[in-house]
Amino acid sequence: MMFVNNSSEVSLSAEQNGMCLLPIDFKAMTITYASIYSVLLIASLIGNSLLIFASLKSTITMNLLIANIAASDLLFSIVHFPREIVTQIKGSTAFLVHGWIGSVLCKIAAFTTDVTIAVSTLSLILVAADRLVAVVFPSHYRRITVKKRRFLILCTWIVAMAIHSPYFYTFRLETENGNVVCVSNWEPAFNHESTHTRYYTALLVTVLIVPLITVCVLQTITLLKLRDDEMESFRTPIANKRHKKRNKMLLKMSVVIASAFALCWLPFIAFQFILLFFPSSFPNCSLGFAIFAQFAILFSLCHCIVNPCICFTFMRQIRGGLKFIR
Repeated sequence: MMFVNNSSEVSLSAEQNGMCLLPIDFKAMTITYASIYSVLLIASLIGNSLLIFASLKSTITMNLLIANIAASDLLFSIVHFPREIVTQIKGSTAFLVHGWIGSVLCKIAAFTTDVTIAVSTLSLILVAADRLVAVVFPSHYRRITVKKRRFLILCTWIVAMAIHSPYFYTFRLETENGNVVCVSNWEPAFNHESTHTRYYTALLVTVLIVPLITVCVLQTITLLKLRDDEMESFRTPIANKRHKKRNKMLLKMSVVIASAFALCWLPFIAFQFILLFFPSSFPNCSLGFAIFAQFAILFSLCHCIVNPCICFTFMRQIRGGLKFIR
């Protein structure tokens, strides 16, 4: 998606090019960004690590999917934020490692960060589908074993890696303005501008837009069917009450997770589509556009701490899993 590879460039390009004399204290701005990225890194490392541990200790099998989202967010943070922090401190997007090792690291870093985003959105679909089956087809829900869930989790990584496999061709080290930088370039096999636009648009649609729409549809159906329980007559009144309470809680949590994820990414989606298809709609060196761009990027990066905050808030079982930590 090349999502994460543009964040530092947006904040530093004006200062480096010397063309945009915006009324901004760039030293204060870089310190602010480095601080924000550091906070996000620490929060993600702690929150997602605890969530993975607690989810695996929980008896609710859906928590395997939650743990998968946490794992992808944790990997995203480990790979992406240190590079962002160094970039802001140095005031340059120059890649620190050169040669063939630097080229390999450039490809792996870009590939890994964007694969984790795709894994998160695909996992959201699985969570929404899990709630749909649990509510609409409760008699079939028990057939979804832990083994099947693990297979579906594996599929999210395989599909995400397949979608982003072109990164191993496009990402490379190039020299720009005397600095070695990690950039995406489709040449010489393809025309860079047209291919980049088509591929990037396809990624935005398949990795962000379609999954979010799918999750909305699945959760809407689940909410409409929540009152219909074909197994209600086979349970005691107390068991029915407990079953409905648990289903409502899990559904509410999945809805909040999906909604928060959408809120994190919608400004970025809008920003990228404007950048791809309506670049002339904003004047050069526009302060308003620069602020909007930074807001969209920073908001999208917050997705890696949303999941732990929501899960620890809604699920007593997950909070209880932390008691095993001594």
